[in-house]
Amino acid sequence: MARVQTQLRPLSRSGLFKSATIALCAVALTASAVAATAAKPDEFLVDFGRRAVAELNDTALSKSQRERRFRELLNEAVDVRTISRFILGRSWRGASSEDRDGFVEIFEELAMRRLLPMFTRRSEENRDRSFDVVDIRRSKERSDHVFVYTEVVRSNGAPANLIWRLTEKDQRYKIIDVTVEGVSMALTLRHEYGSAVKRLGSVAALVKELREKLQLSAGAPVADGAPN
Repeated sequence: MARVQTQLRPLSRSGLFKSATIALCAVALTASAVAATAAKPDEFLVDFGRRAVAELNDTALSKSQRERRFRELLNEAVDVRTISRFILGRSWRGASSEDRDGFVEIFEELAMRRLLPMFTRRSEENRDRSFDVVDIRRSKERSDHVFVYTEVVRSNGAPANLIWRLTEKDQRYKIIDVTVEGVSMALTLRHEYGSAVKRLGSVAALVKELREKLQLSAGAPVADGAPN
């Protein structure tokens, strides 16, 4: 298929988890209007990005308004609960509904604090890059899953290859994974959070530690097992 290109700010490349999470913000840095109802998955990605850039860089917004709007956009475009359930794996099944909800909440907050600064024009790190959609494929195993193959064209070096996994319901899409240069973000987080739960003994203990870290250092991760 023909490439769909839009201008993007650059992506950070320090560390696997950081690269994977920044890949999520790559979509938002391509930003326009009705993202969640776009008829095609590539339109969903491009439109969401254009819209996020436009809305989050509105100078009339206060810090709290910008954070609230970003949370809304994040939940509109990313299936945070499905990702949370996948990365906790067996631990999710054994956790109480309260602990599940607590993890989803804290995971969303971590994503918020890591990604919001990268969505604003104050970040110069992502300048002069472009986001190209190069292919779209329906999953053979799940008819409601779609893979969008993309490249981030960089001014220096080879393009970065990203594959977005989306769920579809009634032509509405949500992101559930992104693979960066062959490495799945969801699988990486599953391993890291699984190690953290094993070390701490329960999802409840993980949620408690994450909350403490967030309170102490505005988004610092759990050591020895949770992502940086």
